[in-house]
Amino acid sequence: MNRRLTLLLATHALTLAVGFGTGVYLLPILTAPDGPSVTRVAEAMADDSAHRARFERSLKGSDPVHWADGKVSVSPTQIAFDGRMAPGPDYKVYLVREFVDNRSDFLRIKQDARLIGDVKTFDRFLLDVPAGVDVETYTTVVVWCEAFSQFISAAQYRMHADPTGR
Repeated sequence: MNRRLTLLLATHALTLAVGFGTGVYLLPILTAPDGPSVTRVAEAMADDSAHRARFERSLKGSDPVHWADGKVSVSPTQIAFDGRMAPGPDYKVYLVREFVDNRSDFLRIKQDARLIGDVKTFDRFLLDVPAGVDVETYTTVVVWCEAFSQFISAAQYRMHADPTGR
C-alpha cells in the first residue's frame, strides 16, 4: 500500500510540474499582442541614422529555450527588431556600454544598464527610445527575462561607448 501511495504522489507531482512548465511556456504566446507590422519595422530599420546588428542563437548565455535570432537596428529614437525570439514572460530590452553574452556578465553591469522597454511579441518589436537616452553612449542591446533573471540574447551595434561615460 505504501508503494502504491508513493507512486500515486510521484505521478501527480510530475503531472503538476509538466502542467506548470507548459503554462509558463504557453501563457506568453497565448497573451502576446500582435507585433508591429513588417512595413513599420522595415521603415524603422531603413533609417539612415540607425546602427545595425544581429541577435545570434549561438551566444554563450543563450540556450534552446532562451534565445533571439534576427536583425536589430538602433536609432536615436527607436529600436527595431525583425526576427524570432523564444517566447517567455517579462522580457525587457536594455542598452549597455559593453558587450555581454551571458547571465553573470549582464548581472555584473545591470545597475548601469538603461532600460528601454518591455517586449511582449516574439517575432518583431519596435520600441521608442526614452527621451534623454543617447544611444551613442552605449554599444549593445540586451534582451533579458526579468521574471526569471534569464539572459535571452545580445547584439553589439557599436564597438566602443562614449569614453566620457555620458
